[in-house]
Amino acid sequence: MSLPSPADPQIAAAVFADHVERAQAGELARQHGWTFTWLDPLHVVVEIGPGRTADGGDRFHVKLGAEYYDLYPPTAVFVCPPGAASDPSAPVWSTAPPGSRWLPVLEPLPWFAIHGAYPFADGPGQLVCCSMTFGYYVTGHSPTAGQQWRQGHHTLVATLSRIQDALDSPKYRGPH
Repeated sequence: MSLPSPADPQIAAAVFADHVERAQAGELARQHGWTFTWLDPLHVVVEIGPGRTADGGDRFHVKLGAEYYDLYPPTAVFVCPPGAASDPSAPVWSTAPPGSRWLPVLEPLPWFAIHGAYPFADGPGQLVCCSMTFGYYVTGHSPTAGQQWRQGHHTLVATLSRIQDALDSPKYRGPH
C-alpha cells in the first residue's frame, strides 16, 4: 500500500496536543506511571510499562507521531532514551534497533507484535504491529470492522493501552 497523504500539520498538532493532555490526566497514565516528553508539536515520547516479568518490571519508551493523526492512529516506535543508543552519534530518542534492551520481547499474541526490522517498501524499519498504530495500515494488514481505528472514537490512549496490555500479558518476556 502507498502512504496516505499526511494530515494538515496545524490541525494534527492541535488534536494531538488535546489528546496527549487528556491521556496525561487519565486513569491509565496514573495507574501505569506513564510520563510524556514532548519532542515537537507532532511527536511525544511516552515512558510506558512496566512490562511484568518474574524479576520485576521493565519500562520502555514509545515515540508517537501525529503525521497522519487522527484520520489514522499515531505512528509508534520503541526508542532508546537519551544516551542509551549503542551509537554515540545516534540522534536523541533514536528508534530502538533489533536486539536492543529498549525493545520488548513478546511471544506471539494474536493481536499484537513487535518487528524490529520489518520489510517496509522503503527499507527495513521497526513495526509496532496492531490496529491502533499507523504502521499496521501501510503493511498489508486488514483489520476486521471491530479492530479498525475509527477517527473520533479512538485516540492515542487506545494505542498506549494496546501496548501496555501487551507488556502486561503473560507473553511478555523482558527486554532484548
